[in-house]
Amino acid sequence: MQNQLHVVNSAAMTSGGEGLAALRYAQSLAKAGCNVTLLARRISDPDQSAAQISERFHQEAVSAQGSSFAGLYRQYRHICRTLKQGHIDLVHIHGMWSPFLALAAFAARRAKIPVVISPHGCLDAWALQYKHSKKMLALRTYQGHILRSASAFIATAKPELESIRQLGLVQPVAIIPNGVDVEPRSELDVIKKSKTILFLSRVHPIKGLLDLVEAWAQVRIPGWRIVIAGGDEDGYRAKVEALIAERGLQADFEFLGFVNGERKQACFDNADIFVLPTYSENFGIAVAEALANELPVVTTTGAPWQDLVTHHCGWWVSPGALGVASALSEAINMPSDDLRMMGQRGRKLVLEKYSWNTIGTSALTVSNWLLDRSIPKPIEVVEFQR
Repeated sequence: MQNQLHVVNSAAMTSGGEGLAALRYAQSLAKAGCNVTLLARRISDPDQSAAQISERFHQEAVSAQGSSFAGLYRQYRHICRTLKQGHIDLVHIHGMWSPFLALAAFAARRAKIPVVISPHGCLDAWALQYKHSKKMLALRTYQGHILRSASAFIATAKPELESIRQLGLVQPVAIIPNGVDVEPRSELDVIKKSKTILFLSRVHPIKGLLDLVEAWAQVRIPGWRIVIAGGDEDGYRAKVEALIAERGLQADFEFLGFVNGERKQACFDNADIFVLPTYSENFGIAVAEALANELPVVTTTGAPWQDLVTHHCGWWVSPGALGVASALSEAINMPSDDLRMMGQRGRKLVLEKYSWNTIGTSALTVSNWLLDRSIPKPIEVVEFQR
């Protein structure tokens, strides 16, 4: 049985997409039959039921914090002890641009243990432009070395594979989508004073919220409102609120801040349509969550969700106010029964393609091949064509 170490900056439930994806990916591998340790600087309560998904899964917080030389050295020693004591066969790093993750890659290399990297969107063109100078310096130094020395990459969709190849990286890439927690659905008797369009993600420039405001200014009709649920990053919410005020739309928008657990589920339960007007997503876990909750989705081609069109469960439009406005106009003028049928098709799609059980089996198959190339190559793996 394989022993894997997965490393991510934060695996706390409040850490959002990257941390939650790493947590669920590691747990799904354990359910599939792998011994997995998830190491992070922050973790959720290890006693909660989500963490007890398998006796083969264990998570631990690194014993040292801080960015001083002494703190980083203690983190490095913790990682080295974990590699040795766990008899680790493979190290899987989730994310980039972090000294903590760089230490894990360096420790694995010194121990001659293969390293797999999930960029989680960090190599997408839009993401590289954000704080561009710092990232280019990192790619020319420590981060570039880590990427070139990796044994393989995990991409959540074909666009992320293309982002990896554009940097000249020739290692095998396995395309394994993120999954979603699919809870049983019950008939809900929700009394609504208005119809609701839900945005649930980070309040960040990459998410296209200014486009959403401009689009709504063009197509708004009475009886609808837009709920924005998500943590504010770098004070960006103030810019969004300023544009809302400038367009005179204050009565149409409500900001909830970060939501989780029952509050998050209530957002889905009370919504009629989900919108993510993003410029770039390596996957877009919020889209999958919305579909699992039977919500039709409006998103952009910045997210790899052509399935919305293929399976007739949403709209997949060009980024920008014009494309978002066109999709929203069609959605809010659609009969309720048609919207409900779109939502049902979306949930069926998620159950068939994006359940964590299916993804865990695929991930373990890929790991087996990486460690033993004599077995047949999995269909998820794309090798570089010279």
